Amino acid sequence: MSIRKEQVLLLVVLAFAAWTANGLLQDPPRVAGFQPTRIEYAGAPVPTTTLAQGTAPPPARRDFCTEPSETRPLPPRLLDFPLRRVLSVAALPLEPGPDFAHLWALRLDGAVVEGVVVQAAAEAAAAPTADASAAGRPAEAQDANGRREQEEQAARTYDRIWIVGQRAPYFGTIEADGRDLFELEERRDFDGVEVRMRVYNLSRRSVGRLESFGKDERRIERIELAQTLRNEVQRRVRRVPVLASHLQERRELVGWLLDKAREADWVYDTALAQADLYRQVSGGDLEGLRLQQRVLQAKGDLAAEFALLDGLDGAHRESAFRYEGLGVLKARLGLDAMAEQDLVRAATLAPTDARPHAALAEFLRQRGRSREARQAAERAERTLGSVQNAADRVRAVRAIAASHLALADVAAARRALDLLPTDLAQPYLLGCIAYADGNVGAALAAFRQASGTSDGGPALLGQAACLLRDGQWQEAHDLFVRTFELEPLLRHRAATGLGLLFCRLGQFDAAQVWIDRALEAAPADAYAFYLRGRCLRLQGQLAAAAEALVAALRLHDDFVHAIAEMASVQAMRALEGRGSDQAEAAIAARRYADRAVELVHAPAVELHEMQGMFCFGSGDPRAARAAFLAARDLAPDEPAKLFSRGSLAVVDYSRGLVEDAQTVLRRMVQDLAREEPMRVWAEATLLAIDDHAEKELLEDGFERAEVGSVWTGERDGANWAVVQDDALLFRVARISGSGELTAERIGAVRSGKNFLAVGCTMQIGPGQPAGDGFAGLRVELARGSGAPELRVQVGVREGKPFLRIEDGRSDGRTDAEQKALAIEGFDRLAAQQLELRVVPRGEAQSRALALQVRWNGILVHQHELKTLTGNTSTELKTVLFAQGSKGNAVDVRFDDYRLERRKGR
Repeated sequence: MSIRKEQVLLLVVLAFAAWTANGLLQDPPRVAGFQPTRIEYAGAPVPTTTLAQGTAPPPARRDFCTEPSETRPLPPRLLDFPLRRVLSVAALPLEPGPDFAHLWALRLDGAVVEGVVVQAAAEAAAAPTADASAAGRPAEAQDANGRREQEEQAARTYDRIWIVGQRAPYFGTIEADGRDLFELEERRDFDGVEVRMRVYNLSRRSVGRLESFGKDERRIERIELAQTLRNEVQRRVRRVPVLASHLQERRELVGWLLDKAREADWVYDTALAQADLYRQVSGGDLEGLRLQQRVLQAKGDLAAEFALLDGLDGAHRESAFRYEGLGVLKARLGLDAMAEQDLVRAATLAPTDARPHAALAEFLRQRGRSREARQAAERAERTLGSVQNAADRVRAVRAIAASHLALADVAAARRALDLLPTDLAQPYLLGCIAYADGNVGAALAAFRQASGTSDGGPALLGQAACLLRDGQWQEAHDLFVRTFELEPLLRHRAATGLGLLFCRLGQFDAAQVWIDRALEAAPADAYAFYLRGRCLRLQGQLAAAAEALVAALRLHDDFVHAIAEMASVQAMRALEGRGSDQAEAAIAARRYADRAVELVHAPAVELHEMQGMFCFGSGDPRAARAAFLAARDLAPDEPAKLFSRGSLAVVDYSRGLVEDAQTVLRRMVQDLAREEPMRVWAEATLLAIDDHAEKELLEDGFERAEVGSVWTGERDGANWAVVQDDALLFRVARISGSGELTAERIGAVRSGKNFLAVGCTMQIGPGQPAGDGFAGLRVELARGSGAPELRVQVGVREGKPFLRIEDGRSDGRTDAEQKALAIEGFDRLAAQQLELRVVPRGEAQSRALALQVRWNGILVHQHELKTLTGNTSTELKTVLFAQGSKGNAVDVRFDDYRLERRKGR
C-alpha cells in the first residue's frame, strides 16, 4: 500500500512538534552570574579653605548715604542710517542681451533727473539755418542744385536716354516693341537701333507725347532704365548664369534678394524662384534645400516650409536638416515640447554639425534656459568648422554669442564674434555686446553702423537705449518714438524705453501711459511690469506697486531688479504700517533682500547695503552687521566704503558697543572734508549719541505689596490706590468726596526742561460705568499756588478715547483744547498704552517743544507747546488719575509706569 503525500506531511509535523516540546520541557541551562566585590568606603576629610585672614578687619559699610538707584540709562536709541543712494534701475534690455537673472549687469542711477523738459515731438531746429545759408548763395547755384535734385528724383521713376553730343538726358518711359530693355541698357553701340519713349518734362512735371530716338540728330549714346527696385532685381538676376559653376553666386543673390525683400514683398517670390533654380542646377542636394528653407523662413510661409520638410523622402527623411527645420518651425508655432524633441534629435543625428547645436541653443535661450543654452552653444562652437556656408555660419555664431551674452559673459561673447571673418562682421551684435559691457560710446557707434543692414530696426532701438543711458533725453525720446511708429515687432520695447525715460525724469504720469501701451502690445512683458512697480513705488502707491512687481516675478522669479524693488516696497510698508502688519512687512523686506543677494550673478555692494538695512529693520542686528561687512569688503574704493562704515557704527551702537561706534564716527569726522555729506551725518550722529547718554529711565511695575512712599495723591475719603497683582488699582464702590482719585510720582521731574516722556498701561475694569468717568494719564506744570499753566490729560472719558490740553492763558482765560480721539479697533475694556512725549520743534537742538500724544504706540495728536520749553525750571508732575460722578463706582487699573527724563542739571 502506498503512502500519500498528505500522510507524509502529517508525520513531519508530528515529529517537529515532538522535538519542540522536548526542548521546552527541559530545565534551562544554568549560567554562573556576576557577583560584585564589596569594599568598605573610607571617608576623606573635607579640606578647609581660609576665606579671610585672622587679622582682617570685620566687614563694614563704608558710605552710609549710598542708596540703590531707581533709574537706569535709556537703552540705545534708534539712529538714522547714512543717506543711501537711490536704488538703481534696470536699463532697457536689448535682444540679444543678458536674461532677467543677469540683467543686474545693466543698471542705471536711480535718482530722478530734475530740470529736463522733453518735447512731445522734436522740432527741426536746423531748418532756419539751412534757409539762411541757401539765401546767401547765388541764384545760378540754387538753380543748378534744384535741377540736380529734380533729375535725381526723376531717375527713380523714369528711363533715361542720352543723345550724342548732349549732356542732359531725356526722361520718360521706353516702350519695348518686342526688345529686351535690359539688353539695350547693356549695349554700348547703338548704330541702327531705334527706340520710342514717352518723354517726361522736368520743368512742367508732365508726360508728353511719344517720340523716336536713334536717327539723324537723335543718335543714342547710352540708355539707362529707371532706378526702381524691380529693375535693380532684374539686373542682378541676369548677371548670374544658370550653370553649376555659378552656384555660389546664386546663393549670394538669394541673400541679397532677402535683404531687398524688406522693401517689397514680391521680392520673396523672386528669391524663392532663384532658390528653386539653385536646387535644380545642383541636382537636389542638401544646400538647395537649406536655401529654399531660408527663403520660406524669411517670408514667413509656415505652411510651405512644413510641406517642404514633411515631403522629404529617401536619405533626407531622417536627416538632421529635417529635424532641425521641424524643431525651429514648431518652436515658432509655440509647440515647445515637440520642438525641443526634434532639435535634440537633430543634434544627436549630426553631433559634428554646428547648425543643429546652434538652433537648440537659440531655442533654449529664448525660453529663459540660459545655462542649458550655453552648453549647446559650446558644442556648436567646438564643431563650427563643419559649417562652410557663410549665412549658416553667421547664424550659428550669432546663436553662440547670444547664449554667452544671456549669462552676461561679455568676454566669451566677444570671442565667439571673432570666429567670423571681417567681411561677415556683425555690427549690431557687436553693439549689443558693448551695451552689456557698459561701453555706451562703442555701442552707439556699432548700432549706427548697423542701421543699413537687416538689423536696422533693432539697431534704431539700440541707439535710443544708448542715448538714454548717456543722458541725451530729447534725442533718445525722438528715436524711441520713431521706433514705436516704424517697427511693429519692437513696439512694446520702444514703449518701455519711453516709460523708463519719463520715470528717470520724474514724470510718472507720462511714464505710466507708455508702460500701459507696452503691456497692450506685450501683456507678458516682465520688464514693463517691473517699471510700473517702480513708478508706483516712487509715487507712494505701495499696494499697486506690489501687485505689479508680483506680476513681474510670476513671469521671471529670478529678476533681481524686481526682487530688490519688492524689498523696498515692503520696507516702506513697514514704516507706514502698525502692529503685526508692520512686523510682517519688515520680515518680508528682509527676505526679499536676502533673495536678491543670493540670486545676483555677481556680488553687488548695493544689494548688501540694502540687505543690511532691512535685516536691521527686522530686528536682527547681527545679520545686518554681516551684510554691511560684506558690502564694505566688496566696495572698490574708500568713498564707496563710507556708507558701510557708518552703518556698522549704527549697528554697533544698537548692540551696546557705544565706544566702538563713537570711535568710527570720530575718525570719519577727522578724515572727511567739512562739506562732505557723510561728515555732516557723522557729526550729527555723535551729537545724538551724546545727547542720549544724558537721559535716564525710571520704571515702576508695582511689583510689591504696598504703594510705597514714592507715590502720593488725592483720596476719596478713606479710599486711595492699592497695589494688587502687580498693578496700581483705583477701585471704589461709591464715590462720596471730590470725585477724583490720583497717584502722583513724587519728585518725578524736578525741572520741566528735563522732561522727555511718560507712559503707562491703563485698563478700565468691569465695575466702571460705561458712560461715566474720566481716567488716564496727566502731566501738569504749575507756578505757585494758582491754576496750572500746563495740564495735559489723555485717557478714556465716558467710554471713549479723549484728550484735553490746557496750555497757557490769553485774555485772563485758560487756553483749552479738547477732542475725542479716533482710535482704530478701540475696545473700552482692553488694556490701553498711553504716552505723552515732548520733542524739539524744528531743529534738533531747538528750545521750543512740541507735545506728541501716542495711543497704543500710534501718534494720534501733536501740539506745539507754549509754556513748556527747554528753559523751564519749574517742577513737572506726572499723575495717574480716575474721575467719576458722585455715587458711582470707579474701577481702573494702572501698570508699567515709565518715565524718561534728562539727568539733573
